[in-house]
Amino acid sequence: MNLFENITKSWSKYEINTELFFLLSIFLISILTIYLLTKERKLLIISIISFLIGIFSNFVGIYLVNLLFKIEITEIFKMIPLLTSILILSNLGILIGFYISKRHAKGFNISSIRKEYYSDTIKQTIFLLLLGSSTLLFLSVQTEAVISISILSTILSIWSSYGISKYFLK
Repeated sequence: MNLFENITKSWSKYEINTELFFLLSIFLISILTIYLLTKERKLLIISIISFLIGIFSNFVGIYLVNLLFKIEITEIFKMIPLLTSILILSNLGILIGFYISKRHAKGFNISSIRKEYYSDTIKQTIFLLLLGSSTLLFLSVQTEAVISISILSTILSIWSSYGISKYFLK
C-alpha cells in the first residue's frame, strides 16, 4: 500500500478519480474497438494481456525508481501510464491493421500474422530505444525516470505479448 500512497500523496480525490477514469476509458475503448474491428477473441486476449503487463510493469518501475534511486514521486509520474498505453496501442494497432488487411486474402491463416508482428515489434523496440537514449541527455532526473519507465514498460509489454501470441495465434 505504501507504493500507492507514495504515488498519490499529493493528489486530490478528483485527480485520482480523473486519472483512473482516463486510463480505464483508454483500456475499455481500445479493447472494444479491437473486438469490433476484428471479431477475433485471440487478438482480444493478446491485447488485454499486453495492457495488463504494461500496467503491472509501470507500478513495478515506479516502485523501483523510488526505492533504488530515491527519486520523489511527483505529478509528472502521472504521465507514465498514459505514455505506456499510447505506445502499446501503437504496437497493437500495427498488429490489428495487418490482420484486417490480410484476413480476407486467399489462404489466410491467423498464424501467418505472427511473422509480421515479430518484424514490427523489433522495429518499434529499436525506435523506442533510440528515442529514449536521444532524450536522456537533455532532461531532468525525474523526466528521465518517467521516459525510461514508460519505454521499458512498453518494451516488456510488447515482447511479452509477442511471446504469448505463440500460444494464441495458431
